[in-house]
Formats: sequence, structure tokens, C-alpha cells
Amino acid sequence: MDAQWWTEGLRSGVCGDRLRPCDSSEMRRTTLMPSKLDDLLPLIIGAGETGLTLSAMKTKFVGKSANKERAAALQDKLVSLVRGGAISGPFKHAGAQRYFAAGHGPSIETASAVVVSLVSRSGVKLLSKPGLEKKVTGLNKRFFADGLKHAASSGAIVELSCGSSKYYLHRDVAADYFGFEATPSDPAIPARQPSPAAAPLTLERVLPAYRRLKAEQGGFSAVKIFDLMRALDGAKDDLHRLLIEEAKAGRVSIHPTTSVELPREVIDAGIRLPGQAEPFVTVVVKNEP
Repeated sequence: MDAQWWTEGLRSGVCGDRLRPCDSSEMRRTTLMPSKLDDLLPLIIGAGETGLTLSAMKTKFVGKSANKERAAALQDKLVSLVRGGAISGPFKHAGAQRYFAAGHGPSIETASAVVVSLVSRSGVKLLSKPGLEKKVTGLNKRFFADGLKHAASSGAIVELSCGSSKYYLHRDVAADYFGFEATPSDPAIPARQPSPAAAPLTLERVLPAYRRLKAEQGGFSAVKIFDLMRALDGAKDDLHRLLIEEAKAGRVSIHPTTSVELPREVIDAGIRLPGQAEPFVTVVVKNEP
């Protein structure tokens, strides 16, 4: 074997099914092959509350060559994961599109937690609705309206009206300084098994109760699963099974608890999924007025 050829081959690399030197472009194509799309979901889960940007995913799964077929496959995979409820997104902020694993990232609950924190730090100083909205920034901003309703309906904050203006106090401040008391939650109603002749639970049967509960809480879309279970007077397992199926079909979305304090019966009525630390305690029916 020619010594010079062998030396150059080691310097530039060996390619193919036989010993031959390969040029630098071949080596770059070999070492920079994009990752498999099977790795996408674990990568998004690993990103946690930071989420993963679309540009970062394209770099890893499409590569610098911007292969159209791989780019389309990546987009299809993201759409499938979003519809299945495994991830949420894209959330546009600061020129980037981010995706988050289920139970992570911005949501009605995270926006509600931010609102509660801001109102709590304000102490006895009343915060107006416009003033509060200005303080909620970043990815949570798009969920401000529902997050505010969630915070008020859960009793974490107290809404005060002055004419057409709304102001907010933390419930502890309201109790200490103004004598307001939080409304106690109704006692939990144990789940019961339906009779053998009972009709299977469907989304059509759930909708009337969902709409009534939504109206009772001022149009706030996220309804507690516990409240639905009581309204339907049905078995918890049947309701859980239906909501999971509908979430996979993309007709509803379920949301986990956050730092907002919730009664034990609400937590116990939530849906627990493998790999998720917190139970899913509220449901939003999509495309509802």
C-alpha cells in the first residue's frame, strides 16, 4: 500500500465500504447528520420551563442543509404532538417560537400564579386591572384575561368594583384588613360507579354542565374537573377517560395545578398522567364561545 496514500487517508478520513480517503465535505456530512425525530419529544420534555425554540429544533433535526423533506417531517411531528396533548405551542415571544411539554410553559394557571404574586406583593395598595395587565409580561401575557378570572374565581384574590373600574387585593390582605372571608369549598362528593344500564359518557353530555359552570364563573374557560364531576353526578374514572380521549382528539385541553392553592378535593379529582408530577385539575373545551 502506498505510504503517502495511507497517510493522506488518515489525515482526511476513511469513507465508504472500502479503505479510501474522503474529502472534508464528506466528513462534514457524516458527522453532522441531523438527529432522528423520535428524539424530539424527550428533548422538549428535557427543556422544562424554558421550552425549545423552533430554530433550535430545525438546527438539530433538519440540519444546516435545510432539507425540505426533513423540515416538513419536523412540522408534521410537531403538529401531531400538539394535537395529542404531549406538547403545547408555538408561543411567539421576542422573535422566537417556543414549544413546551405538557405541564410546562405558559398557561392560564401560570398566568394566574403571576397575577396572584403581583397582587400579594402590592399589599394594601389596590391594583387596577390595566395596571395589573401591564405588569404581566413575557409568555404569560397572552393568558392574562383568563388568568385573572382564574385567580378571582379560585378566591386567591378579591375583586373590588368602583364604578366601571376593577381593583384587586390578595385574599389574605382582604381578610386581615377588611374582614373578608374566603368562601369555603363544598365538601367533596365521593365518586360512584354508574349502573350497568347507564349510557356512556360523551362530550355532548358534558357540554351543558361545562357551559353552565363557565357562565357561573364569569365566562372563565377553565372549569375544574371536580366541579364537572359533581355537576354530572358521575364516576370519576369515566370522566377522566372521556377527557383524556377528547384531549388526544384536540377537542379539549386539560391543565395541571400550579402554585395557586387549591382545596384537597379539587386536587384529588384531577387527572394524573404517567411522567407528570402534578395532576391536571381543569379542562377547557375548545371552540366554545
